[in-house]
Amino acid sequence: MKYFNSKKKFILICFLALILIAVAGFTYYISDYYPADNTALSALQSTAAYSVENTADSITFTPTRNKSTTGIIFYPGGKVQAEAYATLASKLAENNYTTIIVKMPFNLAFFGANKADSVIAGHPEIKKWIMGGHSLGGVFASDYAANNQDKISGVIYLAAYPSTNASNATFKSLSIRGSLDNLTQESDISDNKNKFPTNTTFITIEGGNHFNFGDYGVQAGDNNSTITREQQQNQTVNYIIEFINGL
Repeated sequence: MKYFNSKKKFILICFLALILIAVAGFTYYISDYYPADNTALSALQSTAAYSVENTADSITFTPTRNKSTTGIIFYPGGKVQAEAYATLASKLAENNYTTIIVKMPFNLAFFGANKADSVIAGHPEIKKWIMGGHSLGGVFASDYAANNQDKISGVIYLAAYPSTNASNATFKSLSIRGSLDNLTQESDISDNKNKFPTNTTFITIEGGNHFNFGDYGVQAGDNNSTITREQQQNQTVNYIIEFINGL
């Protein structure tokens, strides 16, 4: 009997040790994230063109010159602070699109895939919604849109592609990547092309890379770009505006 009790105790200790190791590993993983740089943080200030509301759940850029009826919900890239996309969001707000960056638990869209529900519910004035996301955020923005086609008019994939089949989706989509992106490569897009909505426009920004879509410094594993971050973001905004105008 003593032998069996000792064996059970040993198994329990091993099990608890494994849990502690897993928790410690996950804590270390999520603590190593990409924070927004000063350029992004400076874009969090309200201007004559838009107001900014920064809460625990989201960052909302609301145009002030004209009433906006089109909204963009943006899911950040994996392990990237939501504030890092403030510059991109501010440029879209300047063009009269209410733009909401969703803050994800642990900076991972996996844990907040349906957060768009509360965003939509909180903005009854918006008549047309577009989902957007960078990298991992684009994957879950796509999933949300595919599961809520009655709510979403379009999807914007920035250095991203669907992980589940969205080819039968009723909405249009826009795919943008940089030609020098070493994290979402051309083969990743082409290998998953059959999962994109049938009506998708594919664009490659020459000289662009992965991390230039946001303002969070240099991302490990990516290539340097041959255009500036500002040039890549400006081109991205122009393509997005053209896309939304066509919806």
